[in-house]
Amino acid sequence: MRAAPLDNRERSSRPRRVHAPRRSLLTRLVVLGGLLSALAWLAAWLLTPDSAPALCDALARRRIVRVFADGDLALRCASIRLEALPAGLARGLDERTPEALVGFLRAHKGSALAVAPGVRQHGVGKQLGSLAHVPELLAVALAPDLAVYAPARDLALSGAQREALAYVARALFRGAREPDVASFPASLRRVERVEVVVTLSKQGEPRLWRSARGTSIARALLTATRVARDRWREREQAMGGPLAQQLLGLDVEVALLTEDGTLLSSQSTFVDRAITPAHGIGFDRRTAWHYVLPREVARRKGGFQALSSQLRELGLTPAVLAESDTRLYRFVVVPLGLSQAPLRGAEAPAR
Repeated sequence: MRAAPLDNRERSSRPRRVHAPRRSLLTRLVVLGGLLSALAWLAAWLLTPDSAPALCDALARRRIVRVFADGDLALRCASIRLEALPAGLARGLDERTPEALVGFLRAHKGSALAVAPGVRQHGVGKQLGSLAHVPELLAVALAPDLAVYAPARDLALSGAQREALAYVARALFRGAREPDVASFPASLRRVERVEVVVTLSKQGEPRLWRSARGTSIARALLTATRVARDRWREREQAMGGPLAQQLLGLDVEVALLTEDGTLLSSQSTFVDRAITPAHGIGFDRRTAWHYVLPREVARRKGGFQALSSQLRELGLTPAVLAESDTRLYRFVVVPLGLSQAPLRGAEAPAR
């Protein structure tokens, strides 16, 4: 039996295949060309070396992930975004105080500000461009043609806590038992990389000082005090006798040595410009570090002369500053606590 043919309505109800119009050859070539250009730009960006490896290393050490630039600056690091500083904040560089800039950078965590030295002629921008010390903005890296700054750490210590630091150091110099780190206030146990220096002075003249790096102010204080006490013991005869006997006539000072920028050049003119009266100079080499305090820099007639003298004393040549395991930096001394000599008042009339 032959099947009945489908009527027209049934045939017309079947879905029809709709063919998209073919793209012209010219359109395909345009798309392909754009894709190849994008790939070429990406490859060039990935393969182009960093603008300065030492600069990128300095930014990485401070965990900087974004840099706001004041103007067109040649800065490129693979893991860091470079953006133009917003116009409103760029005007803030001409203001007398850096509050607006600091607030903006803190609101954008992991951010820093880059300026070209000598460009700004007024306000904070002039200070930063001249490589001066601005307490609210510590330098991250400094070069002859570029300076990068980030907000300084907020050191929230009460007067009582500052006094306690010097009191603990004096007690340890007297021979007291070293306290447990857990006995310090939380603000002094805060985990961060710091360097604490303890200085023993007589009538304003330093007799001995030692510093230590640690993961908190408390830990670094204990180590620095221990090292200073041991060093006095080694030189006891030259220092005039046992420390416990001399201590009544000595001031005990506790301070932070806070880095204020890696120096990316060791040229004499740049070093002397970067090391202002507020700065000391130091360098890390392999597992050790060496430094000259600001007062000694002044005595040695400037930053480069102080650095050269330090190298000679260590039996090193300036060539070591170019080695990959050496890092040159500047720092400032941030006072924490002072315990004055108990006999200072009694000695005063006799002078």
